[in-house]
Amino acid sequence: MHTLLLLSVLAQVSTSGSMAPKAVAAPTMRTWSDGQRTFKLYESVTLIAEPSPTDARRAEVLALDPSATVFLERPTMRIWKTRDAVAVRARFETFRPVFHDLSSGAGRLRVPVGLVCNGVRTAASWLESLERSGSECLPDFWYAPVLR
Repeated sequence: MHTLLLLSVLAQVSTSGSMAPKAVAAPTMRTWSDGQRTFKLYESVTLIAEPSPTDARRAEVLALDPSATVFLERPTMRIWKTRDAVAVRARFETFRPVFHDLSSGAGRLRVPVGLVCNGVRTAASWLESLERSGSECLPDFWYAPVLR
């Protein structure tokens, strides 16, 4: 009986190049400012954003993390739920972190996609979007639709 149980567990272990299971760290806290107040954001440890989603990239994500699932999909953005968002995002340069307003992972989903400076939208890395925020520039966030 023990041998059968052990064999069934071993059969579920992947030997491909996919990510090995590991403990996921606590969310990283970042800040942004509107020039008057500073706001906290917490990086999701399981969600990542894929701007301009493609079928080819879907296959690549699933090859890297077979347990990944599509959390939300829109024509301009696909949100993935993975075992380790930081590791998957490190593999894909165009992927962006997903942020929450609360460290618990509750609150509205936000994805920084650029900057708005003096009313003009510009492309920027997600980190630059947060670091350059202030009175002159604000992060340009993509917000997930509120589902009711």
